[in-house]
Parts: sequence; C-alpha cells; structure tokens
Amino acid sequence: MGKRARIVATILLLGIVSIGVSALPDLVVSSINFEPSHPQAGQSVFIEVTVSNHGPDDVENPFFVHFFVDDREIAIQSIVGGIAAGDSKRVATEWIAHAGLHSLLVEVDPPIGRIDEANEKNNIETRILTVTLTAEAKAAIGLLKVVVAPFEDLTGSGFLHVGEGVSDKLIERFLGIGVRVLDRSELEAIMQDRALNPSLTSDVATASRLLGADIVIVGSVTDLEVRDSSFQLGFIAVNSAVVDVHISAHLVNVYTTEIMGFVPAEGHAEGTTGFSVDLTGFLSLLHSDSPDICGGGLQTVRSWYNVGEPIPIAYRNPGAPEWFSLEITTGIGSFVRWLGWQHIDTDDCSVWNWNQLDVAGFQMSPGVYSAKLWNGTAYIAEVTFQIRPGISLSIPPVTEITVGTREFDETVVGGAFDFAMDDLVAGLLATLEDVSPILAEQRASPQFSELLFQTREGQIASVLPDGRIAINIGASAGVAQGEFFEVLDAANVIVDPQSLKILDYDILGVKGQIVITEVRDRVSYGAPTSDFEPVIGDIVRWLAP
Repeated sequence: MGKRARIVATILLLGIVSIGVSALPDLVVSSINFEPSHPQAGQSVFIEVTVSNHGPDDVENPFFVHFFVDDREIAIQSIVGGIAAGDSKRVATEWIAHAGLHSLLVEVDPPIGRIDEANEKNNIETRILTVTLTAEAKAAIGLLKVVVAPFEDLTGSGFLHVGEGVSDKLIERFLGIGVRVLDRSELEAIMQDRALNPSLTSDVATASRLLGADIVIVGSVTDLEVRDSSFQLGFIAVNSAVVDVHISAHLVNVYTTEIMGFVPAEGHAEGTTGFSVDLTGFLSLLHSDSPDICGGGLQTVRSWYNVGEPIPIAYRNPGAPEWFSLEITTGIGSFVRWLGWQHIDTDDCSVWNWNQLDVAGFQMSPGVYSAKLWNGTAYIAEVTFQIRPGISLSIPPVTEITVGTREFDETVVGGAFDFAMDDLVAGLLATLEDVSPILAEQRASPQFSELLFQTREGQIASVLPDGRIAINIGASAGVAQGEFFEVLDAANVIVDPQSLKILDYDILGVKGQIVITEVRDRVSYGAPTSDFEPVIGDIVRWLAP
C-alpha cells in the first residue's frame, strides 16, 4: 500500500473511531427540585432529580444516582430500565433537614459506573440549600445562653478526641444556626480555679451558672460499634465496615441542677473506612494496652513510637481528687506542646493522647521526649519515650483516627458520627424550645433576679489607653461576652474591706453603657456604647436583656 493510501485509510479509521465514540450516550443531571423549597429544621425535604440522556445512543442497562449532603452520601437510587436517547427520567429521595447552610451534590453513574459515556465529566450537579429554624424556635432559643461541656467517652474504642470532638461538633452546629453558646474554655477555667469536679453534674452546673449560662449540656458517647468486613492479611486490609454510633445528652438547669431533658441519638453508616489497616485488629490492639497503661503513676504503653503514631500517656492518681495537666518537652527540656487539664478522682486513671505535633501543628522529628505532669503548683511526675524514624504499616496516620479531623470525617466512621450529630442537634433544639418558657419564668422570679444582679455588679478597675474599660467582675461572677452594663454616677459607695463586695450606694444618675467584648475569670473588658467619662471606682450594673 502506498503512502497516500495509508494516510486515507488512517483518516477513515479515525473517523470510524470518532463516530463510535460520539454515538455513546451522555447522562447528565438536568434538574434538582426541593419540596419545600425553603425548609425549616426538622422538616422532611423531598428531593427530586431529573436525569437526561443527551447522547445519540440509548442507555439500556440499569445505573445508579447518588445523593450527597455536605459530602455525606444519604441515598442511592437506581434507574432500572435505562434511558432512551433524548429522554429523561426522575428519581427522588427524602432528607430530614437540620438547620444551617448545606451543599447537595447529585452524581449519576460515577466514573467507575456501569455506563460508557461520551462525556464522563458532566455527571455531577450541586445546589446550596439553607435550612432555617422556625420563627417560634428562634424566638425561644435565642434568649437562652448555652454552654457545652466535654462529652464523656464510654466506648473504649481507641479513637482519639472522641468526647471533645463531639462537643466541638455540637458547638459548631449550634453557632451555625444562631444558638448563643458560651466559651467552653472559660467553663473549664472556672472549674479548675474553684477545684470543681467535672464528673459531678452539680459542680458543672455551678461553674456554668458562674459563667452566665442558663443551660449546660452534658453527655457521653455510649457506644461505637465497628463491624469490619475486610479481607485481611495481618493488619493490612481492604477496608469496608458497618458502623453504629450512640450518643446521649442531658440538658441541666444551671439554677436548680435539675435535668430538664434527655436526648438520645444514633448514627449508622456503611462503606469504606479510609483507614490503612484492619480496623478491628487495630482497635483491639489499642484496647489491649489500656490495662497496662493505667497500672500506676505516669506511664506510656511503650518506650518508643513510630513517626505519626499516637502516643497515649496515662496517670493513676493515688491522692485526693485534683486537676492535672500534661506538658511535652524535648529531651533537653525545650517546650513542645501542652495537652490540657483533666480532673482525676482518687485511684482513677486518665489518658492524654499526643499526636506528635507541636503547638504550630508540625510533626516532631525523631528523638527523645518527655511528658511532665503538673498539678498547678509543681511537676510531680515525668516519663520519657522515643520517636523512631519510619512509619509502621500496622498503624494508620494519627489524623485518620482523631475525631473531628478532615481525614476522620471522610471515613465511614466519621460519617456515622455526623449522622448521629444530625439526630442529636435536632433533639436538642426541640428540647431547648420546650424548656425555654420554664427558664424564662425562673429568670423573672424575684429570687433569681436578685441572684443575677448580686453576682453581676462591680466597679471600673481600669481605663486602658486603647479605650477599653476593665471591670472587676468576670466569668466567675456570671459575666458573658456581648452583655451590657450601665455605668452609674453614684455617691456614698460602701465596700466591704475584706471581701471588696459592694454593700450600698446612692444612685445620682446613669453616666453611660458598655458592652462586654472579652471575659476572663475575675475581670471583663468592655467598650463604651455612648460618649461619657468613665472613672476608676464607678459602679457598673448588669442590664437584663
């Protein structure tokens, strides 16, 4: 065959291939509709999707349509009879809406799907959906001030940051829908300062009342069941699992310590774990360490760990109930990371988990490190261990097993937690709406009003060069960020010389108002909302909303 003939044959062949490719079907999501179009929290949203075949060829085989909300799959629907060229078909699912801004993604026949298409890159369509609280819920819940205590981890699962991670997720959800949530770190600071026990509901309620809250939410992650169906070789596995998470929460009235509501929640998910090892084997391995690590004193499981491996450090307290914190240093004593406070009862054991990151979030290099136990007065115990080079194949990266990290949230276990959080938030919002009138009535009663005014009355302690006004009462007196205080023009002020409590004064008038911008335990900082001349010693008095 001559050169010209070969060129013509090649052109003809390319044309045939091109025609063959162009004759393929092309599936697209042509429309997404919601009913109702502006849902409110707790409503069932009907999501209807129209799938069209824009290609010249029919789709004869069945295929699937996947529904995702906030990157979590909520449903898979099938189109059994295929779609003829130029035609469309509809599929639908339902979703129980929770308040906030949500991203809905619909994908038809994913890249690893059943249908060969002319264009595999146009199978996804997204929509943004805003779910609001009902007007009644906004009016009721908007008056409440809520604080969320760290949840207790009762699962024994081996995952890191379980209780704190759930608390953080709940706070984030609440803030996103307009619930007034007070700073949890201030709650913990009050408890440490007053030696209150976080395992006692009455102590948590006392600290919450001093912080200025109406309701404190305490809870626990009661169960985390992972049924792994992986094909495994040692700890290495093709990872898939069925996961069930159970969470419970109590709403506690900070004025009476009465439990005003109990909300159970659960989440279920199936799919790829995302972990690099057999999950069941890994978790049982971690769990088997727990008896040894709490044998007594300050201990780690081993004397060495691989790079990236979580390092559990435990302390069994032989003395009186007390607050303890843990500090990580290098072998030569340089500060690396502070791991926070924990309250440990007599003969109880608590565990801190270090993820090998420093305060800036960077992985520490191999070497020798120490964990030092601090009781608020002195270092009372120390344990040394080594980080070795290399990453063990039997241990997944620490971020993958830490609740609340992006890597964890993308796993099936993270998905189960998110479904449980949806259930928990919906139940808590309904309960908060129910108890709000009761709390409003209590706040309006003379005894509660007197208590609030007594604990939120102070004096100007300093006027700073930047214009901020410091007052001598803070979180321990119930002051909260965003509250307003009036500054009084007063005479004959009588202050107890020992307690410094204001006993009496004569009001001449009101000089102005300040709004609280920052709260610490015994001092608060405010900004004036009107033009007046503040003077050190001026009386400040809380203004009821």
